Amino acid sequence: MVFERPFLLLLLLIVPLHWWLRSRWREMEMKSLRTFVRPVLWDRVNIQPPPARIISRTLWTAGLTLAVIALAGPAWGRTGAVISTGGRNLVIALDVSRSMASHDEMPSRLSRASTEIRRLAAELDDVRIALVIFSGSPRLAVPITLDREFLSSHLPENPWDVTDVVPGTKLEDLTAVMVSALPEMDLEARLGVIFSDGGFHDYSVASAAEVALIKNMRLVTIGIGGPLEVPVPTMQGGVLLDGRDTVRTSLDESTLIELAEATGGAYMSLDGTGDIAGVIRSYLDHLSKENSELAAGGSTSARRFQLFLGAALILFCTAVILERRGI
Repeated sequence: MVFERPFLLLLLLIVPLHWWLRSRWREMEMKSLRTFVRPVLWDRVNIQPPPARIISRTLWTAGLTLAVIALAGPAWGRTGAVISTGGRNLVIALDVSRSMASHDEMPSRLSRASTEIRRLAAELDDVRIALVIFSGSPRLAVPITLDREFLSSHLPENPWDVTDVVPGTKLEDLTAVMVSALPEMDLEARLGVIFSDGGFHDYSVASAAEVALIKNMRLVTIGIGGPLEVPVPTMQGGVLLDGRDTVRTSLDESTLIELAEATGGAYMSLDGTGDIAGVIRSYLDHLSKENSELAAGGSTSARRFQLFLGAALILFCTAVILERRGI
């Protein structure tokens, strides 16, 4: 047996105090009576000494003991916890750095990723989705919603459509923004998906994964692009130059794989061979199942205070009746 409020058991000190006060009270009554009339004369003047009331006093004492135990919250055995498991939530982070304009995915990496996100949202029609766009800094573009048209309208087709994020690709604060986009309730199924061509250079994979794990969010990373280096285009139709050299980019999978594995997620390449929607749904189903098992099987000790409280009330009532009869 355990107690929810064990400190209240200190009130058990009242029990011997109650017994002593009741005994002391009777002794004082007897002393006053002996002072008024000598005991040898009690029968002659028809004086009855106060009854000892041992039985009623014992019942009062036992009832107080049970009442204190009930206040302390006794519990034993097991009972199923009734906890809502909440919904299934997905936050998608979309890389909008300049390298995402490259044409090794048609019509571009970013456009291909946006198309895949629309298809993903359509297949996962019962999942609430939030959208985060990031380059050097992340920004919540779409709060968590079931409105697929609203989500689709905020998906960019090229990096130049997004003017309020810093250029470059970084992981710093990305997972923090992704986590903040999802509900805070413990038993909500939370999954993050990152669409990116990699190339993270801030060396914060471990800290990014830690932020996700603290909030129990797993990450699935989707690599976009090919293994061969291709030029980075500009908005004017040329190629990006670094001095006289053409800036080239290719899919960098290493960071994406490391980040996914660190959170218990998975890495996939956007090459048309994997069932991304199926993988994401399986993760969400698994998280929901874990939460359901926690809610149904995460039993707790059953509260039993009502048994002690009921017994105490019965003893109190009986004690009152017997006390009036002098028992």
